Amino acid sequence: SHQLYTTILKYLIKMKFIASVVAAVAVQSASAFVAGPQCQRTIVSSSTQQSMGLFDFFSEDARKEREARKQAEVEEQEQMQREIIARRSNPKKMEEYEAKVRVRRALRMSGDDDAADSIDIYSGEDEKIVGLN
Repeated sequence: SHQLYTTILKYLIKMKFIASVVAAVAVQSASAFVAGPQCQRTIVSSSTQQSMGLFDFFSEDARKEREARKQAEVEEQEQMQREIIARRSNPKKMEEYEAKVRVRRALRMSGDDDAADSIDIYSGEDEKIVGLN
């Protein structure tokens, strides 16, 4: 009975030692994730508004910016559409367009993509068409 008591006591001492070592390691590793003393941290202030990421999508400024971009894109597409309509009704403009397309295709076939990209198919002039403007 005394021997059993001694064995259990030794076992408990070992377990307490192991538990204290585990606790010390846990405290040490946990302190790695704690912010340092206040004097070591640098506080940065900014006069501009900080971006909040996903929530900026819902702000009034972001909504206005999206609407402005969308409106500019619609206006550009409408201008190109008016130019296409004007070209279809004017044989001279259609010949000019077809010549540009032939040159661009020849450049692409020869492998000169940069030169082909530099050819403007659309003139950028806003055509006035009755019923569309």
